[in-house]
Amino acid sequence: MRDPVPFLDTNAMPWAKPGPPGIYSKLLSRDPETGERTALNRLLPEEGMNPPGAAHYHHTTEELLIVKGRMSFDSKVWLTPQSYCFHPPETVHGFKSAVPEESWFLSRVGRELDFNFVEEPKQLSPYYVSESPPVRSVAYHADPAGESWEPVNKASCFTLSLDPETGEGSVLLKTEAGWSSGKDGEPLPRFEEMYVLDGSLSCSDGQTYGQGCYSFESPGTKRRTLTCDGSATIYFTIGPPAH
Repeated sequence: MRDPVPFLDTNAMPWAKPGPPGIYSKLLSRDPETGERTALNRLLPEEGMNPPGAAHYHHTTEELLIVKGRMSFDSKVWLTPQSYCFHPPETVHGFKSAVPEESWFLSRVGRELDFNFVEEPKQLSPYYVSESPPVRSVAYHADPAGESWEPVNKASCFTLSLDPETGEGSVLLKTEAGWSSGKDGEPLPRFEEMYVLDGSLSCSDGQTYGQGCYSFESPGTKRRTLTCDGSATIYFTIGPPAH
């Protein structure tokens, strides 16, 4: 299980160089047993970064939210800030990947990421090589701001991807003044993960979460209430119920 990360200001973290040129990363949280992790990644094509040169798939989930710049897996659908994609395990993608400028993105994977290349894909849009389609299907949202958002208590919510069986998924939340995350001290029934894209939030423990701040709360952790005096945009991910 991942350890809780109550507060992390990613702006204050140094970039690590995992190896290939033009690729930088900040590890935000990780499960040491499974390899499941969340990271903030930075790609610099001017330093020689090249995206995968052929279609491929992974044996785990891959989830991306763009923070800065633009990128594409097919050179047709372009992902820009607050764009999102979710690839279930064994989803073939990356037919003509392109990163024309410096780009940052949040990456969530379910275990250590493997690459399985497909030299002759059967089509040039995402498809599954598994025997049956996954319950949580592939999702692309190039422009969430232009789609329909659901009004909730002093906020608007856009569901990015959701597992209909477990309720695990990711959303974008745009809060208004007076928004609150819930009752302080409640035990969380599942993990909750948060990254602030813009604006700021006040926490009941006195901490302030501004742009680029992150948290990961494990199941059973007592909730710390978040409130918003103005407006903020937050990337939230919630896990399946704890057993």
